Order: sequence, then C-alpha cells, then structure tokens
Amino acid sequence: MRSLKKLNEKTMAFNQIVDAIQEGQSFLITTHMNPEGDALGSSLGLALALRAMKKEALIYNVDSVPRIFHFLPFHEIYQQKKKVDGHFDTMFVLDCGDSTRTGLMNNGSPLPPVVINIDHHVTNKNFGNINWIDPEATATAEMIYDLLIYLNLSISPEIALSLYTALFTETGSFRFSNTTPKALRISAELLEKGVEPYWLSQQLYEKRSLEGLKLLGEGLTRMGKSDDGKIAWIMVTQDLLKKTKTDWEDSEDFVNYPRSLAGVEIAVFFRELGDRLFKVSFRSKNQINVAQLAEHFGGGGHRYAAGCQIEGDLDQVKKKVLDIVTQKIK
Repeated sequence: MRSLKKLNEKTMAFNQIVDAIQEGQSFLITTHMNPEGDALGSSLGLALALRAMKKEALIYNVDSVPRIFHFLPFHEIYQQKKKVDGHFDTMFVLDCGDSTRTGLMNNGSPLPPVVINIDHHVTNKNFGNINWIDPEATATAEMIYDLLIYLNLSISPEIALSLYTALFTETGSFRFSNTTPKALRISAELLEKGVEPYWLSQQLYEKRSLEGLKLLGEGLTRMGKSDDGKIAWIMVTQDLLKKTKTDWEDSEDFVNYPRSLAGVEIAVFFRELGDRLFKVSFRSKNQINVAQLAEHFGGGGHRYAAGCQIEGDLDQVKKKVLDIVTQKIK
C-alpha cells in the first residue's frame, strides 16, 4: 500500500510539472551552491530544452561554473546571482535536498509563485510547491531525461552533452554502485546524439594543473587510516591551498583516493572552507548509508555519497566526525 501511495504521489507531481512547463513562459532554474556535474548538467539540459520550446529560461547560482565544466554550453544561460531578481512564472530547484543550500531561497528575495523541486536525494526535505523526488534514480539528470522524452522533445547535441556529463560524473565514470542498466541505456542514447566519450573524459580528467597535482601530493602525504583499515580520510586546509597556489576546485575529487584503498568501507574528506568551517564529504563502498552520517551533522545526500558543513577547528571536527563514523561501522 505504501509503495502504491508513493507511486501515485510521484505520478501526480510529474503531471503537475508537465502542466507547469506547457502553461508557463518564463522559468528560473537553480541548484545547490558549488554545483557539481549532476547539478550543472541537469540544469543546463532542462534550460536548453525549455529554450527549444521557445520558453524563457535562465540558471541562477550564487557560485560560478567550476573550471572543470567550462566545456559545457552554459554561456548566456548561467548567471552568478546572490538573489532572485526579475519575473518568472516558475522556479525549478534541481538536485538540491534543502532549500538553504541554494543560497537564493532564504535571503528574503521574492520567489516565483511556483517552486518545483526535482531531486534524487533520499534526504530531500520536500520544500517545493511541487516535489518530484526519486531516490531510485541514478541522477537528477536521469529524471530530466525522462521528462524531456515524455514531452517528446528532440535531444540536441548540447542537451545530450549536459545530461551525459551529469550521468558520467555522478556514477564515477560508471564505476559506482549507482550505475544501473537504465543509466547505461540513457547514456548510450545520448552518445548517439553526438557526445564523444573520449573527448569528454579528457575535459574532465586530463586537464590538471601542475599546482593541482602538487596539492594532491600534499594531501596524500597527510592521508590517514583507522587501525582496522575500514575508515580512511584526507584533508585540505587553507594553508595547503596557499602553499601550492591552488583553490578548492583543485581538490574536488580527492575523496576518491582514500575510498580506493583496499579494505576501506567509508572515506572522509575534510576541506577547510574558512575560519573554523569545514566541508566534510563521505563516500561508502559497501552497505553503510553515509546519508545518515551527513544528516547527523545537518547535511544530506545519497546512500553512498553525502556531505555536510561543520564548525570548529580541524582537530575538533576530525575527532567528532571519525567518532561517529566508527560508531556507524560498529
């Protein structure tokens, strides 16, 4: 009975979204701060599709597009904004479990009359007027693809590149446990639209700077592991960024290095954002739900990938987090 209720709610939300798109003319799209591949790719895919329907569509975000994604077609669509301005019929919030993480929705600026929340995070707080949440989806981009297909829209090479980038990065290049047959089928269809997988891999993984590699080296020398070998962590401080003349973007995938160690079940990445403020990323290789870990500290995410922000000095934050992770494993 519960599964049927969830299916009915999902279907109702989907139909409401279709109606909003068909009836509306101007759309604002946003996602969480510091957008990664799925957040950015799904937003661009939707914006480009709406524009193909002769609708007005813009993406607002409090942060700029990360350098690693500068190959995506974001020009004239993506704007760095600290508040919502202008008139829009509808606002889409994609791949964001909590409205506070947009940086745009809780600062007093007027919002469009309809807020549509589309996400695949199990920890989503259902903050929209319309909420389409599907934790079984590999990525939010998968949901956007389903929406575009239902609307019978043509998938242009630019839309295909955006959605494929989202699926490719969200699955760790199709290595992670969220790689499903459906995700691979969609990816194959996107490749048929003109995406070049080798070229894309070069853009994402073969354009590191020398300074970025030096930062990685510094981080690896500071990597730690628990006595039982089930927990591993890596950290980057502001001092390391200054020493190597880098910034936070150069450390974006560092959590995958402790995760790659044999026997590790949970990997943790401590990244110093500012004075007494750390972003903590969790990754799980097995059955441990790290979204619950992140929720404990006010964050959220997926079963195998989640994160949060914690205040305190490095030693305090590290001890607090590792104590909880150790309890979770036990």
